[in-house]
Amino acid sequence: MRIVQWLIVLLLPLFVYAQEGNQFESMTVNFKITKPSDWQFVTAQENLENLKKVQMKDDEYKQHVLKYSTAPLVAMTKYPEPFEDLNPSIKVNIKPLGQLKGVDPKQILGLILPQFQKMFQDFNLVQPPMDTKVGSLNAAYVRINYTLEIPDGRAFPTSSQLWIVPRGDYFFLIGAGTRQDEKTGSREEIEKILSTIVL
Repeated sequence: MRIVQWLIVLLLPLFVYAQEGNQFESMTVNFKITKPSDWQFVTAQENLENLKKVQMKDDEYKQHVLKYSTAPLVAMTKYPEPFEDLNPSIKVNIKPLGQLKGVDPKQILGLILPQFQKMFQDFNLVQPPMDTKVGSLNAAYVRINYTLEIPDGRAFPTSSQLWIVPRGDYFFLIGAGTRQDEKTGSREEIEKILSTIVL
């Protein structure tokens, strides 16, 4: 259950670690990503504050999600916060595979879908888990649509994408969020940023 809650956190849009310039690089885990010059790196605290704003069907479940959330390796948003609409975002986490070592990453993605469906309005599986590549590594990808509600009563038609990228005993989880209608930012922008990843 804990891994499912943790994976769900990654799908929520908005959200990292302050970084100078446009490139983030971790020598420890050999990961590099470059953001567009008009995008923003955001802090771990901003990430947590944004997560607290998300309304879920089950408040008790939300408290579990907050409890198990961890600071991303890196995250970025298109616009500075606060932003009055859905802010396109990408965030990256890394975790040990543990019991999931050797499991098809598409199956790992499949673990979260039933829980996600229970949490948000208008859940729609746009792209079932499929094989793909991130950088030079094999990965799995899924895309879902749902309605994201916030405490002031507003609701946003959201599209979340998630990539799971196993490497050795660990895996990278990359989450991205945009409006379904791409009014504030396009999924093509997300793809261009992902194309800069070096693993």
